[in-house]
Amino acid sequence: MLSPRDRLLAWLFAAQLLAAAVLGVVLVNTVGDDGPTPTVVSQGGPQPTASAVPTALPSGPAVASAAPGQQGRTVTTTTGGQQGSQGGTTGAGKPVKPGAPLKFGVLVTQTGAINFAPSAQATKAYIDRVNAQGGVNGHKIELVIMDDQLDQARGQQAAQRMLADGVLAFAAWNAPNTENQIIPFLEANKVPLIGSYGMYGEYRSRWAYSFTAHYGHYGFELGRWLKEKGTTTPGFVYIDNGEARANTSLEKAVQDGWKAAGGSGSVEMVRVDPTQGVYDDVVTSLQLGGVDGIATILDQTAYKRLQQASDRHAWRPVHVADPLFADPAVTKTSTNEGTWVASDLEFLEAGTPAVQDYVKTVRAAYGPKATVNWVGEVGWLDAIVLVEALKSMGDDITREGLITAVDALRSNGYGFTSTLHFGPGVRDINRCLKLGRINGGKLVPASGWRCDGQPF
Repeated sequence: MLSPRDRLLAWLFAAQLLAAAVLGVVLVNTVGDDGPTPTVVSQGGPQPTASAVPTALPSGPAVASAAPGQQGRTVTTTTGGQQGSQGGTTGAGKPVKPGAPLKFGVLVTQTGAINFAPSAQATKAYIDRVNAQGGVNGHKIELVIMDDQLDQARGQQAAQRMLADGVLAFAAWNAPNTENQIIPFLEANKVPLIGSYGMYGEYRSRWAYSFTAHYGHYGFELGRWLKEKGTTTPGFVYIDNGEARANTSLEKAVQDGWKAAGGSGSVEMVRVDPTQGVYDDVVTSLQLGGVDGIATILDQTAYKRLQQASDRHAWRPVHVADPLFADPAVTKTSTNEGTWVASDLEFLEAGTPAVQDYVKTVRAAYGPKATVNWVGEVGWLDAIVLVEALKSMGDDITREGLITAVDALRSNGYGFTSTLHFGPGVRDINRCLKLGRINGGKLVPASGWRCDGQPF
């Protein structure tokens, strides 16, 4: 017979299991401090057995952890079929069976100090449409979408889990913290990543593709535009990449762009942490240095915090920002008027047919929860390239064959960017940026594509 105390403990344990089961199917996403809340449908996936875990990722320091209260929430979404489908994706050397589903692992930071949920929305919306039209060469596409919560260790575990679950490849990642250390894992397991946020190592491996411009182009053009817009004493504020080579490369590119435009002296470099809560110290330091123009590579939340600090100090330098500045959650602030924005993808306001298709499809799929921005464009473009490569493969679909198929794609901007350059071993795929300016709370295109041959 159980004692009353034992019965109480047993009841409490059962209640905890029930609560965990209920919470397992609840998905909550947040974007920055305010604004719309994107949602990706959640469906739990199988856990890999110990024997199924692939070659592990190397251990390394995480740049940042998830925000307080966000721990323990993993976003898992399946699109196009049920997880664990029989006859689907197999190992690197074996082709997928005819008509079997093609499973891809998508890792997107959706909770924490940085929120890239619009990328997951866009990728899923595009693949849903492809599946509704019959799939690719008789195959439906399954997506397993997971959230690393801006935590590198969590992202490593998610990558291992997805690979053990039988994904053919990874695709459409927007998880910069995890991506910093992902290349050894891809190479050890011989699994490609088709489309990513674009971190330093991903532009140097045959197993990874980024369709965004690398830091060499971004930094160079930002530095050059600073000089062209009348800055005399420049500064550069950016989020720590968690890798010394990436930080050094980016800072050098900005300095080189500044000098190429005729600038003299050095650019004052300010590196910040992704979770930094206030930017008054940054603004004060730049003011004391006499900085009258800044280039920035930050996320939406960081931009709002930087602008809040600038408002408090009544500081209005020339400002050339990256495309995340153009997010509606940032530009709706009146004090951001006149800010210049550089982008490697078309501005939403440009209204090209491809951009209109993206916006219309995502809003139809997610309604009031939809968020369309540069991050979403990245996820959509990644999905386009993936599908185009798959179409060219027929029924001989393997991981190695997928790399060959992407390398063989015809150079094309797909209506979202300047010409993307494909070819065996080519990883400098997107080489151009254009400039816009915030006017009336909207981004007004101000230049055509400007390309350079800077190394990276």
